[in-house]
Amino acid sequence: MWSEKRNDITLGLWAVGNSAGFHAPIDARSAKNLIKTAYKKGIRSFDSAFSYGSDSLLYAALRELGVRSDEVEIFEKIMPFRSLRRKAEASLRALKRDCVDALIIHWPREEELFQALREAEKLMDEKKFNAIGISNFPPELAISIAKDFPISYNEYFSSPTMLQSPIEGMRNIKYGIYSFGSLLKDEKPDGERGKLYYYEKEAYPHFIALRRELERLAEEKGVSEKDLLFSFAIYDRPYRVIIGARREDQIDIPKTADLDSESYERIAQKGKEIQSFLKSDNIFSHNWRKG
Repeated sequence: MWSEKRNDITLGLWAVGNSAGFHAPIDARSAKNLIKTAYKKGIRSFDSAFSYGSDSLLYAALRELGVRSDEVEIFEKIMPFRSLRRKAEASLRALKRDCVDALIIHWPREEELFQALREAEKLMDEKKFNAIGISNFPPELAISIAKDFPISYNEYFSSPTMLQSPIEGMRNIKYGIYSFGSLLKDEKPDGERGKLYYYEKEAYPHFIALRRELERLAEEKGVSEKDLLFSFAIYDRPYRVIIGARREDQIDIPKTADLDSESYERIAQKGKEIQSFLKSDNIFSHNWRKG
């Protein structure tokens, strides 16, 4: 059941640290205030990672609130390198926890994936993680490895621009529901595709058509486009939806709109049109078969 306290939402901490050079980190005080604001607004779930540099910030923010880190849900993402155990144990030390809710294998790398999954299974057996999950795996690969490993969580990019079906038997977690903000910003002049770099250039007119459909539906239902997109994301009732922020005022907890099946299909149809121009089977064109 999707509660009024919004404990269905996870705060993604990708934006607080350097995140492998994707953007400049925010200062520690701002990052902690961001986390504390999310907690005060009812968010009790956090998506952290060794590479984000967010583990110690999360612990410090919760400590300043007088909250034990084991009182919140934490997903800890780690790339499937040979250093997975070392990074996992470093994250546990930074979080001051003996055990975290889930170790999420972030991005598949074929040559090291199964070694990493076996190591993750050992860490779970050692009661350092309650469960194993995967993030950004092509669906066919996710289903395949779940036959041999106890995969409980599936974290994947899901917005009208890239529709994916939840995987049966897993707790499905959606992120990117606003398509990195591109669905909520003023459109760029024709030909400037902005954050649509993961599509062929022919996708741009279909993206504009999707934007127009969102505008029409939002006006029709008397809601914001953000609320409409959030309602679209929770239509199939995922386990969690991840939202991101770099400032406290960006933690705007979405409301739910009355999204009926006809409205959902109107958005989905426009999404399928743009999705036909994807360059790869995942959002960053990451070729997992080559690592």
